[in-house]
Amino acid sequence: MKKGLVALSSLLLGILFMANAGATEACISCHKSVTPGIVADYQQSKMAEEGVTCLDCHQGDPAKDPSVRDHNGYKITPVVSPKYCERCHEEQVEQFLKSKHAWTAFIGPLKPWYNEMVSQGKDPLKLETALANNPRDFIRDKLTPLYPDSGALKRAGLLDLESYNHENQVLGCLECHGSYVIAKDGEILDGWPNVGVGRVNPDGSLGSCSACHTRHSFSRAEARKPETCGQCHLGPDHPQMEIYEESKHGNIFFSMEDHSFLEEEELTPENTRAPTCAVCHMSGFNGAKTTHDVGARLYWELQPKKSVPQWDDPKLVPLGKQKPDEEQAKRGRAEMKRVCRGCHSPAWVDGYFESFDKVVNDYNKVYEYTEKLLNTAYEEGLISKDNPIDEIPEVMYYYIWHHDGRRWRMGASMMGPDWTHWNGAVDALMDKLNMMEEWIKMQRENKQLEERVAALEQQKGVCGPTAVAALALLPLAGYATLRRRRKL
Repeated sequence: MKKGLVALSSLLLGILFMANAGATEACISCHKSVTPGIVADYQQSKMAEEGVTCLDCHQGDPAKDPSVRDHNGYKITPVVSPKYCERCHEEQVEQFLKSKHAWTAFIGPLKPWYNEMVSQGKDPLKLETALANNPRDFIRDKLTPLYPDSGALKRAGLLDLESYNHENQVLGCLECHGSYVIAKDGEILDGWPNVGVGRVNPDGSLGSCSACHTRHSFSRAEARKPETCGQCHLGPDHPQMEIYEESKHGNIFFSMEDHSFLEEEELTPENTRAPTCAVCHMSGFNGAKTTHDVGARLYWELQPKKSVPQWDDPKLVPLGKQKPDEEQAKRGRAEMKRVCRGCHSPAWVDGYFESFDKVVNDYNKVYEYTEKLLNTAYEEGLISKDNPIDEIPEVMYYYIWHHDGRRWRMGASMMGPDWTHWNGAVDALMDKLNMMEEWIKMQRENKQLEERVAALEQQKGVCGPTAVAALALLPLAGYATLRRRRKL
């Protein structure tokens, strides 16, 4: 009986395979003229070599995925989510869903919308919620440091204009973090096209595997290249790509003419001379366990205002309920050290991480001082909380943690000395912190002059010549104070 069931199952799978293979031929014959690049990528891919067909990835159930539509007699979707990849790559998808990558749309640009929906008792992952409350429309005019230009836009009156789209949120923030793809009855209504790593899919899943394994070649070697990570991890606020290029690791990699080792089934100390991002953070290197949770080997959170050990659960981050999980952070550090020891001696590895931890501690001390300085300015009435990022102390505070402070910490974590020092610590301290302190001192002196003028007015009962002259000199006094300090 059992043998009969096995034989029947094999027969059914064979019939299904032949049917899908026939459908793929039909897909290719049509798409050769419509999207020839896609066809060429697929035909040269490992997927095609292993017999994976177009329907294996694109065929879906309209009852489970509202982006599925009828297409030449087949039920297909262009939005291939991790649920589709999970059919063959269950373990990888499970690991990915535990990572901050999967939640990065809600950790980043869609965080205000996520919080608002939760506060209203609605489920942000249900498509009905997004259909009734469009996330893109919601964030367009939000005044928040998540969109640091919003402070200036608000002050200029542009943020209130319906004709101002704030579209850099879409082709800037959402391009990497991921959009909310809204679909109904097979029609995609919003958030598409997008392959952001934290994309919210119509079937209720999070993420886009093609953010790294670009369709339709799905090249393992391409996903392992630093340029793949560098498509998002670059720029003034998280310049991991530039840091890697400056590091000895990057120097060796980019000086190598032959990168064919990235095609290997396993990357080992014997076949990998220059580690890439994937080698250190994901690959089963030197006995470390392969993972698609890119934060699994990290001790510190380097992107928040103040660094703490790795957070316990990414899905708690959008609500601000995450907590440091020091035990997990220690396990992550041990695993990363295991990777490092594939090429370096234990003494070398321990020494570097000890120095890196001291850098993080130094930054944290500076952040605490900066935060106290900002709050003092609020308490003294020198600046207002109405617009959280439009006055000099607020802007400098933002740059200190979000730009310079990240470069300071990230440069140290990945052996980028220029980013640790000049683009990190020096820019944070010598430029932003100095400017913040000078502005606050000048405003204090101006406030004292205003109070003295007010006292004179009160004594005379009217605004006499002395008070008028003092008021006229206020801007000059502040300017002279700033010039005097600049010369010291």
